[in-house]
Amino acid sequence: MNKVVFFALLLLASCARDRGDNAQQFSYEPDFTALAIDAQRLGRVDSLLQEYVDKGIVPHALTFVAKEGQVVHHKAFGWRDVEKQIPLEKDDLFRMYSQTKAVTTVALMTLFEQGKFQLDDPVAWYIPGMTNRVVDKQGGEEGTRPAAGPVLIRHLLSHSAGINTSGVNQREYDSLEEMVKAIVQKPLLYDPGSGWNYHPSADVWGYLVEYFSGKPLREYVREAVLEPLGIKDMDYYHDPALASRFVTIYRERDGKITPAPEMWSGRYPFDNDQQFAQGGTGLNGTIEGYARFCQMILNGGEFNGHRVLGRRTLEIMAKDQLAPAAGGNNFHFGIGFQVYPGESNRWNSPRGASPLVSPGALSWGGMGNTDYIIDPVEKMVIILYTNRVPDTMLWEKFLNTVYQALE
Repeated sequence: MNKVVFFALLLLASCARDRGDNAQQFSYEPDFTALAIDAQRLGRVDSLLQEYVDKGIVPHALTFVAKEGQVVHHKAFGWRDVEKQIPLEKDDLFRMYSQTKAVTTVALMTLFEQGKFQLDDPVAWYIPGMTNRVVDKQGGEEGTRPAAGPVLIRHLLSHSAGINTSGVNQREYDSLEEMVKAIVQKPLLYDPGSGWNYHPSADVWGYLVEYFSGKPLREYVREAVLEPLGIKDMDYYHDPALASRFVTIYRERDGKITPAPEMWSGRYPFDNDQQFAQGGTGLNGTIEGYARFCQMILNGGEFNGHRVLGRRTLEIMAKDQLAPAAGGNNFHFGIGFQVYPGESNRWNSPRGASPLVSPGALSWGGMGNTDYIIDPVEKMVIILYTNRVPDTMLWEKFLNTVYQALE
C-alpha cells in the first residue's frame, strides 16, 4: 500500500476516535491558544485576499477555516456584484460545479453501506446497455475492440472508467436515466482502470443513486446527506426569492474580469422544470453548508448528531484507487476525493496545492474556483470560494497563509 494512503487511513481512523464534540456543531468562538494558531499571523489571509480584490484579479473571496471544529477564519472580501457594488456576504450562494461530485459520491456510498452493491460489481449488472467496447486508436474513431475487462463501479467513482460523452448534449434529455443510457452505449476511451478522464463517470454514478434508492437523485441527496447534516440552501434548484443571494460569476478576458452568465452549469437553478439533476455538477449553496459536509468527512462520517457514513467506509474512500499508469506518480485519487500526496508537482496534478498541506489530506473543488482541503493531520477543514474563471493560483497562496499560522 502507498505510504501516503496508509498514513491517511490511520489519521482518518484517529480523527474518528478523537473527535470529541466536533461531531455536533461548529464553534464560532475559537480558542487560538489551545489550537496552537497564531491569530496575528493568520491575518495574512486577510491581506492576501484583499490585495487580490483591490487589484481586480478576483471579484470576491469567502473563507471558512475550522480546526478541531472551531472556526478560526470565516470572512467575506469584495463584491457579490462588482458593477452594482453589492458587498459579498458570508451566507451568499455560490455555484459549486464539481464540488457536487463528492456529495453525490457520499450519497451512493450510503447505498453501498445498505448492501445494494459492491464496488467491484460490473456496471452492466445494473445498466445493461453498458458497453464492453473500447475505441481502437489505431483504427480511428469508427473502429473498436473488446475491452480488457468490464467497467466496475469502483472505476466510475475514481474517474478511471473511460466513459465517453463526446457528442452528448445533456439539454437534449428529459431525465438523467435517459441521458446515461445513451452515454454508456458509446465505446470507452480506454480499458477500464488504465487511464483517468475526469467528469464523464459522475452522471453514471448519479443515475446509480437513483437506481439503487428508487428515488430521484435530487431527493435522495437531500434526504441522505444534506438534511442530516443540517445543510440549508444547498440544492440544484432554488426558489426565485433566493436569486438576490447568488453571487455574480465572472470570467477574465483581456486582463479584465467581466460577468459571465453563460457559465451556468447544468440547468438554470430557477428553471420551472426542476427534475433533472446530475451526479457531477449543478449544486449551489453556501460555504458554511459545504464546510459541514467536509467536517463530517473529517469526523469519520458524523456531524450535527447524525452519522452519514461509517468510519470504515471513509477509510476505503481515502485509499488511492488509481493504477500508476492511470494517475501518475504524484496524483492519487480515492473514491470521491483526490488524496494529497505531499509536496505538489503542479504539472502532474490538475489540482496543485501548497506544499504545506499534509500528506493524506483529501481535496478537490469546482470549475468556478470553489476549493477545499480536508486535513486529518491538522484536523482542519479549509475552504475558499470565489466564482471566477479561470484559475488564478490564489488557492495555493491562500493555503500558504493558512498553514503558516500553525504554531
